[in-house]
Amino acid sequence: MQSEARSGRPVIGRPRSEGSREAILAAVRDLLLKGGYASLTFEGVAKRAGVSKATIYRWWRSKGELVLEASGDAIRIGLVPDTGDARADIVAAIDQLIGTFSNRLASIVIFAAITTAAEDRAMAQALRDRIIYPWRRSAAEALERAQERDELAHNDIVFLLDLIVGTVFQRTLVVKDPVVEGLKDNLMAIVLRRRDSGPTGSG
Repeated sequence: MQSEARSGRPVIGRPRSEGSREAILAAVRDLLLKGGYASLTFEGVAKRAGVSKATIYRWWRSKGELVLEASGDAIRIGLVPDTGDARADIVAAIDQLIGTFSNRLASIVIFAAITTAAEDRAMAQALRDRIIYPWRRSAAEALERAQERDELAHNDIVFLLDLIVGTVFQRTLVVKDPVVEGLKDNLMAIVLRRRDSGPTGSG
């Protein structure tokens, strides 16, 4: 079925009932928003979705796998576009991060993947491989395009990328209430040099 194709896993056991699947995923989202990741259990999901716990275990191997599928639309950052305007592309990259990290469901899941990485390495790795790394590669390419146009304030692309990600992460996921007003403009002022300024070195 389509859901198995999206997860990349072979179908095991009886095919999923699409109605039950949607009820389970909706229950996961509701419970995450209500109580967070730590309090989410298969028992609670089963009760809220009106299915047996065995049904959930048959279709998802772990809590992390279930949560990632349930939150897929929220945590999907996307890829940075190549519009021919490197500055516009970097603006889009920052907007993508702010939009995703500021989403409440996404923030719960992303923070859970980070803080529980020692217990659920598969969840953390899946988040990196499916969501984070593809975005980082496309964002690095956008920065490289700006570098080719001599528009970067610094020549260390990895540093600039970490600066963008780390700052947005702190402002949206670490502080109690997201603080994003003016964030994009401030980052752009640091990442890109002023058009009337000369080139800078790597420092």
